[in-house]
Amino acid sequence: MPPPSHPAPGGGPAPLGVIDMTHQRGNRTVLRLLASPAHALLSGRVCELAYTGAVTGARHALPVQYAQDRDRVVVMAGRAATKRWWRNFTGVGRGATVTIRRHPYDAHAVALAPGDPGYDDALTVYRRRQPAPRDADHRLVAIRLLGG
Repeated sequence: MPPPSHPAPGGGPAPLGVIDMTHQRGNRTVLRLLASPAHALLSGRVCELAYTGAVTGARHALPVQYAQDRDRVVVMAGRAATKRWWRNFTGVGRGATVTIRRHPYDAHAVALAPGDPGYDDALTVYRRRQPAPRDADHRLVAIRLLGG
């Protein structure tokens, strides 16, 4: 399925690079808010997920909606086919840093698809705080906080 088109000023779809740049600016703005004294405006539902790319080795950080149950955090990648970040956590997963309410935690994250072991438990945790997935094309990322 192709990525959704977004209207450009002239009425046609915006070039994908423009959409990516807009998302990046928006993400940076949200991350700055999460790191600021005003973080409480979002911290109850949005946290920062930081990780090193499996292929590139580049460090990435993005804001994600989350649900937490003690040392478990679950985030969702909706319309997963149009996103790449969650793919870094496939297979046995990988290390990450999750910052919740301005407190960083070392963590281990694993991407889960419907039917994978642990998916139903992760979905239950997620649905306690966030809306249910609206489409079948999503992945949950189950994160275990290791300390902090």
